[in-house]
Amino acid sequence: MKYLFLHSGREWSGTARAFASAAHGLARRGHSVTFAAEPDSTVERVVSETATSPERPLLDVEPMTLGGTWLGAARRLARLARSKTADVVLVHTDREHLAAAVAYRLGSRARVVRRIRAGRGDEIRRTGRIAARIAPTCYIFATEREAASGVVPHGAVGVVVAPIGVAEVPPQNAADLLGDNVDVVCIHDASSRSRAAAAIRTVAMLAPRHAGLRLIIIGEGIYDDDLKMQAAALGALDLVASLGDRADQIQVMRGARLGWVVADSDTAAYGVLDFMSLGIPVLAPEHTVAKDYVLHDITGVLVAGDDAYMTAAAAAELLTNDAMREAMGAAARGRVLREGTEAAMIDGFERAADLAMKGRRR
Repeated sequence: MKYLFLHSGREWSGTARAFASAAHGLARRGHSVTFAAEPDSTVERVVSETATSPERPLLDVEPMTLGGTWLGAARRLARLARSKTADVVLVHTDREHLAAAVAYRLGSRARVVRRIRAGRGDEIRRTGRIAARIAPTCYIFATEREAASGVVPHGAVGVVVAPIGVAEVPPQNAADLLGDNVDVVCIHDASSRSRAAAAIRTVAMLAPRHAGLRLIIIGEGIYDDDLKMQAAALGALDLVASLGDRADQIQVMRGARLGWVVADSDTAAYGVLDFMSLGIPVLAPEHTVAKDYVLHDITGVLVAGDDAYMTAAAAAELLTNDAMREAMGAAARGRVLREGTEAAMIDGFERAADLAMKGRRR
């Protein structure tokens, strides 16, 4: 099977990582894979850096922009799909979907598979429904619950679950925690500016009683200045480090005593699973995607997102209760090893491609 992944976002995110992980996994299984990304973007750079293995090139990375008119984007995509003789093109957004559908009608012959981002079951809007009428589409969801509740346009050729998974990594050990700092690593995204600010306030409240406490924020760097202003207003500027987007975030996470995920959607799912794979308990708001991955009081703690005092109390208990933190971390890692591997996600992408190639409109 020949896969063409189309990703129009420029910055690294959980959504970009989902496509990159699937692309690499499918390539390792022997499929021909092309990844089309915005030219000179962070996504193109990160995927290019990992596009080869010691044995052979894994996948092709092609620069392609979806800017300008949608018809122009569709023509460029059709040319790329024909040159790669792609069987399926995989997309996320309405605009990507429309470009892929029109490219199909322009002779690309690549069937369309659309992945719905975790927690975004309602993201198919008018443009996406039009695209589904132009070309038969198979849909991928991140969880069984979302696949059951998500509304897909009439005529879909199938619905598949491809659960987000992470590669197995060595667990955190004592050497990762050397030094005087008590690091709390926070994962945020564009949807979580207020929750990231609440995390800063919480750390400022806890700092007088926890020597060496430090908050490390990983997420979209465009909001770094806003977060620094929040920290300065609380007199906590020296307690907060904002690192922006990090494709190597797992290395930063290793030194954390506590993982705090305030993001949502794919970024939240990957943040939670990365912490769990390292054996680090997770603190997260109960109304985000994290609820699908965190078992409350077993692998982490879910808190009301707007209750600063309850959040501070939960964070303080996890930071001071070593036995609780170790028990939750062990349970978290065990759950990821059982249920959160990349293999299940890649299986889902393969099933979706097969349905797209064989299926007809329902």
